[in-house]
Amino acid sequence: MISFINGILASKNNNLIEVDCNGIGYEITISSFCFNELPTVGENVRIYVYMHVREDEVSLFGFHNLQEKEVFKKLITVNGVGPKMAINILSGVRASDLTVAIVTQQPNVLSGIKGVGSKIRERIMLELKEKMSTVGELPLFAVTNSNTGIMESAVEVLIDWGVNRTVAQQIVQENITNSDTLETLLAKAFKQLGR
Repeated sequence: MISFINGILASKNNNLIEVDCNGIGYEITISSFCFNELPTVGENVRIYVYMHVREDEVSLFGFHNLQEKEVFKKLITVNGVGPKMAINILSGVRASDLTVAIVTQQPNVLSGIKGVGSKIRERIMLELKEKMSTVGELPLFAVTNSNTGIMESAVEVLIDWGVNRTVAQQIVQENITNSDTLETLLAKAFKQLGR
């Protein structure tokens, strides 16, 4: 199994790139968010990959970071969601936003994504609710009985998603209420961050 490819970005076009790795060109399908993180053609790039093997085809799907790859791997476990649809979904919504949406059961985040109808949205929400709690080893359900524990857990989750500690603490303090669970607090925090 190939975990990642490190090489020169030979070409990039929409959701398809070619990476030259020691004279071998790898064609990799990526999401639009991954595309936006790419360097210019001719520069070095590292892409995390998932190799999909069928009897008539071997395909590589690429990701900017391991969290996006993990979400992709969870998506393709859903009945009716193949690798191409999973990449399409990850082109329509960031992996971090999708994770929060699934954990907090907000199917509308998938509305408007081509090829993703209401049945697929419902299936994704239903089948991945428990699985998404461990994406990227984030402690999404590590909730204690006190607000302090919820706040600390929320800050750690935000930091894991790349938010500065000071900013994460401020956002959590601004949004916490006595009735919040970790899931509701994170939903409010990500909404404030625009994710």
